[in-house]
Amino acid sequence: MADPSPTPATPPETGTFRVKRGLAEMLRGGVIMDVVDAEQAKIAEEAGAVAVMALERVPSDIRRDGGVARMSDPELIEGIKEVTTIPVMAKARIGHFVEAQILEALGVDFVDESEVLTPA
Repeated sequence: MADPSPTPATPPETGTFRVKRGLAEMLRGGVIMDVVDAEQAKIAEEAGAVAVMALERVPSDIRRDGGVARMSDPELIEGIKEVTTIPVMAKARIGHFVEAQILEALGVDFVDESEVLTPA
């Protein structure tokens, strides 16, 4: 069997198909709550949510204000990760790959590149 450790020519796989499918299977049938702070995330977990989506603002507030949302503040995401044991998800604007890289560096469990943050 080949040595699975990464080399400079073969970078490590961080999001293999098996891992991604496993997360989807784990979340199926459960509730993923939108949260805007650590307190809401803790309440969601205690109420039985299978994951939380860390948002700057909830979509209804974005539409009401006629604005554009941004990726959640990294400190908010870190605060949510500190108080919960369930997966933490976060959104990045479509095409803003640097936002996705920041979310990956923060260790979020799922990055959603979403049009919710950038209205058409």
